[in-house]
Amino acid sequence: MLINKENITSIIPQRAPFVMIDSLLTADESGFKTEFKIVPDNLFLENAILSESALIENIAQTCAAGFGYLNSLEEDGEPKLGFIGAVTQVQVEKTAKQDDLIETSVQILSTFDTIHLVEGVAKSNGHVLLTCQMKIVLA
Repeated sequence: MLINKENITSIIPQRAPFVMIDSLLTADESGFKTEFKIVPDNLFLENAILSESALIENIAQTCAAGFGYLNSLEEDGEPKLGFIGAVTQVQVEKTAKQDDLIETSVQILSTFDTIHLVEGVAKSNGHVLLTCQMKIVLA
């Protein structure tokens, strides 16, 4: 584990109650992995089911954490702010429920200057919940 729950907000711009990742497990030039436990007071829970938009946000925050961590290793040490340029190819396979542990992986498909095309996969208990592609622009 690279960054734990207590320190995750040091590399992402989101703050409680909108933080949708708990820990950054891995981060390198090819991609990132995070974990997230769905707690009962999550804003995106309705009838103990997590909304699909929360899983998309979880993938976006996985990107923020991964890029933030990698940027913190550079000379200036400050994570760069990122923006979602597009979300495409969203496929919802299964719903996530309260108390599920979400394991999210992001693969960097291509990079042009500060624009990154990534593919994200959110899983729980070995089952794919949601996949999508995102264009992330780092400022």
